[in-house]
Amino acid sequence: MLSNFSLTDQLATIWAVTLRVFVDPGHFLSIFPLFIAFCIAFFVVCHRRRQKTGSSEVDLRRTMQLLFPRRIFMHDSAKLDYAVFAINQIVLFAIAVSTFLSPAIISNTILEFAAVLGLQTAGTDSSLALRILYTVYIVLLWDFSATYAHYLKHKVPVLWEVHKVHHSAEVLTPITALRRHPLDALFGTVCTSIIMGAGIGVWVLFLGQDVMPIYVFGSLIGIWVWRIAGYNLRHSHLWLSYGDFWNRVFISPAQHQVHHSKSQQHYDKNFGHIFSVWDSLFGTLYCPKDTERVQFGIGDDELPEYRSLFGLYVTPVVKIWRHFAGFPADEKLQRDTGQP
Repeated sequence: MLSNFSLTDQLATIWAVTLRVFVDPGHFLSIFPLFIAFCIAFFVVCHRRRQKTGSSEVDLRRTMQLLFPRRIFMHDSAKLDYAVFAINQIVLFAIAVSTFLSPAIISNTILEFAAVLGLQTAGTDSSLALRILYTVYIVLLWDFSATYAHYLKHKVPVLWEVHKVHHSAEVLTPITALRRHPLDALFGTVCTSIIMGAGIGVWVLFLGQDVMPIYVFGSLIGIWVWRIAGYNLRHSHLWLSYGDFWNRVFISPAQHQVHHSKSQQHYDKNFGHIFSVWDSLFGTLYCPKDTERVQFGIGDDELPEYRSLFGLYVTPVVKIWRHFAGFPADEKLQRDTGQP
């Protein structure tokens, strides 16, 4: 009975939901992706120190200090990240369970509508070559949908108000990736579900429905590889660029750090997740030529409002309400909507 579900049981459930990401092999914050990111960062730091000092010896203590500086991981902004992570694991879990949209629902709706029009889905086999092709298609579809949702979060003033929570981080750690307002996460889920569902529906309608994409630990193999290939360095203090050529193919950690910059020249750049091609199409690609000193966060006039849990969760809702209620808009709302 519900009455027998004690406070201890509830706390145990919350603890389990919070920590499960670290043991879920399909999650980017699980032990293996974090370990791979650590190895990449360790190698990069050792290589740069060797170039700087000319010594081939590894100063383990100094290297670990550079990888895990207290000023970043114990920064007040990082502590907020940890708190938001714990809270959102429960909130976003509830959203995921109760969501009313999914790619499957969207694609099935398209197919049912096509059937009403007399269109029949194509029949096909499930050869390995077709599975690989379909997997590549789904990964590209996911990357585009996630990138476009990200683009809208910056370009639509109301969406920016909730996405601003993520950009209010003053330091970056892997946990910052989950510094999201629940409404921000909800919009991203709905947007990607609609685009992916439409794309899957079109594929099934014209090329057949008996194709199973290739998964690893419950994630599409392309996305899983991306997550273990240094994804966690995107939200970190370590500058890692892929070079001018590869930065135009894949979004590097350095490019995503530029995306978090509060410098005006970096505003609304590098929305991509895996591939840079979408930013090239949007005209938002920024490829740094050299190492750049990047200061993270949002405008100094607004930043104090987001330095508490109350501010992170409530301030965006208040600003959206003020926007629709006709109160004077914030500076960015004025700029994006063309208001005087």
